[in-house]
Amino acid sequence: MQTTSHFIGVELKSENFADIFVKVYEYLKENTIEESVVLQNPLSPHITLYYLENNIALNDIASIKSDIQGLDVWSPIHLTWIDYFFRGDDRFVLYFDTKTDIDLESYRNILHNTYKRTQVEDNSFAFSPHVTFLKILDSSTFETHRVNIEKIISEEIEKIKHLDINSWKVYLYAVNSTYKEEIQIKI
Repeated sequence: MQTTSHFIGVELKSENFADIFVKVYEYLKENTIEESVVLQNPLSPHITLYYLENNIALNDIASIKSDIQGLDVWSPIHLTWIDYFFRGDDRFVLYFDTKTDIDLESYRNILHNTYKRTQVEDNSFAFSPHVTFLKILDSSTFETHRVNIEKIISEEIEKIKHLDINSWKVYLYAVNSTYKEEIQIKI
């Protein structure tokens, strides 16, 4: 696979997200606004701990995979609500907030101190343990439909917020972001 980047992430149970993806997609399609957003790949929901570049040497991959095996993620993770990342005044990413006793920020800091990938822009942002749901490509179209989309998502979160969405595994993922929904493969 052509790889555009890598990341280290906590894998989440994709089956818990299926209805949210389907219902939001049905709304997007019914209103012919599918092109206004890019949905996260529904087969690889995760919480990103750390971002890495596209080219990683094989011995570094083995070392990273060994290092992350020691991260203790044996505690429930729950969805709580939705929120947004902004670019200027525009909503750019809609994500799910999470709640857990796992000290994910500590793990992120350990990874940052170990790998020091300061050239990767996403590592310069404040850590926010979240699950990306969609990226907004056309903010004016999205704003017109935002309340309806948020209502659908809120109703679906109410149905699953009591479920533990954690798969209890941390993986190194390879990403190909040239495909619209981003291909994210555990390696």
